[in-house]
Amino acid sequence: MRPRVLLLFLAIPLLAACDEKFLVIESDTSWSGNITGYGQVAGSGNAEIDLTDAPSNVCWTLKKETDEGTLRAYLNDDTWFGLGSEVDDDQTTTDPMGQVMGCNR
Repeated sequence: MRPRVLLLFLAIPLLAACDEKFLVIESDTSWSGNITGYGQVAGSGNAEIDLTDAPSNVCWTLKKETDEGTLRAYLNDDTWFGLGSEVDDDQTTTDPMGQVMGCNR
């Protein structure tokens, strides 16, 4: 087998492993919202939602369910074989009943 063909077969699994994406939610209060291609979500405190199987263009809207506290959300694309990641649309609110919105790019 030629070296180039062998390298191609070795590279395909590595490229496939680059498509993980997670919506990271950091909060000290309760929250709820919607993620396109995923559906309704709700929780309290921190969460990490696996969106690897969601459509490539993912958008989200999350809102606080309280007047107090902080809500932060961002999409973490694990794109560098565990060596680094890309963050999309990092949004934070402390407003009463505040909301955050974002989309991957």
